[in-house]
Amino acid sequence: MDRESEELLKELCPGLEITKSGKAWITRSDKALAKTTQARDLYPVVDFTRGEGPWIYDLAGNQYIDVTAGVGVRALGLRHPGIIEYERRIQSYIREVPGQDFDILPQTLLAERLSAIAPGNHMKKVFFTTSGGRAVEAAVKSLMDTKHRQRFVAFRPAFHGRTGYSLALTASKHVHKDYYPQGLDVVRAPYPYCYRCPFGQKEGECDLECVRYLRDSIQYEGTDIAGIVFEPVCGEGGILPAPPKFVRELRKIADELGAGLVTDEVQAGLGRSGHWWSIENSGVTPDYICSAKALGVGFAFAACIGPDPMFTEFGRHSETFGAEPYVALLSLAQLHIIIRDGILENVRNRSKQLLSGLRDIQGSTKIIGDVRGLGLMCGVEIVSSSDKTKDNADLRNSLLVNCVKKHGLWIIGAGRNCLRFLPSLNTTAEQIDIILERFAKAVKDTK
Repeated sequence: MDRESEELLKELCPGLEITKSGKAWITRSDKALAKTTQARDLYPVVDFTRGEGPWIYDLAGNQYIDVTAGVGVRALGLRHPGIIEYERRIQSYIREVPGQDFDILPQTLLAERLSAIAPGNHMKKVFFTTSGGRAVEAAVKSLMDTKHRQRFVAFRPAFHGRTGYSLALTASKHVHKDYYPQGLDVVRAPYPYCYRCPFGQKEGECDLECVRYLRDSIQYEGTDIAGIVFEPVCGEGGILPAPPKFVRELRKIADELGAGLVTDEVQAGLGRSGHWWSIENSGVTPDYICSAKALGVGFAFAACIGPDPMFTEFGRHSETFGAEPYVALLSLAQLHIIIRDGILENVRNRSKQLLSGLRDIQGSTKIIGDVRGLGLMCGVEIVSSSDKTKDNADLRNSLLVNCVKKHGLWIIGAGRNCLRFLPSLNTTAEQIDIILERFAKAVKDTK
């Protein structure tokens, strides 16, 4: 942090004593902030004044290569020159117009663009909101409103958010749901976790027992299904890409029941799979697409793309903040850059490089049980060296420490025992090589 930044903080917070001791700031954060998801014993304090592309820094000046992309938020990395240029050009525009109450050109143009890149030629509508969980809520409320049903299908593991209806669909960790009453009637079925198939089948050889289980569950628990909500790549549950044949069966079941198919693309959408939406890898057209994270280019922003009509009448659903002109223009700029710079092709090429490199590392160690992924959303499953079927959360956590603290690889976990690789979509071949080199060293250091 430079002197100008320090003076700014002192001006805003009179009497502030500036220290670059990460430990001191972590102590202050721990006292001031409610407990959420910060792992303060693992990650140092990030210097908010520095960083570019995949490179971030802590207060002591240590450099890290980021393979989280801000947990999927920064699709093009930090301080992308194209985004900065568009921010410069729109900085004098008004920002404070509530887009749910008044029409604004950028909001309409972004809705048109999102509808155009969504699968299917049917008429679509877009509802803008501020988070992935709220985008899922919009889809759920739309389905209840238009289908006049209240029962949903969701999976285990699954993560769709922590609020109201989205929490009821979530089944990732008990800590998300303990003691919170659930707001939806949910028919739950196992997600196709092929490495740990709950039906004892082998990937590529199974007869979709998970689909048979789902059909039986619906018959037992209720066929009045409003919608089936799923992640084409289960993110928080361990980076699990759904087999295309599974997704096609979900579409078939939804059609048989007269239900809607909702694809949660909050983490896996907007190019991360090598297509605009990860469900496109299955050739399936959903009824609803829930998008957030990368959509807002660093701002709290989300969208639900659904059928026309999404709601039966005026005022059924609304929010104060949604698609203010500034954020909508930045989102349009990012979509423009992704198309202009051939980013989707880069994702497909870098995906092959990353997965191949991770599998090479897997072959050199006994602690990696599985490497999987779709596009630049890859997962590595950590197991006990003596038993590949036994997940090892402690070993995964030790590996995380070695990645971050010893080798400057800024990475996060997923599921009980997995590591999550989410590099920015414009990551270069050279940067993938650096990521692989640092990860290989961290694996070697982990016992």
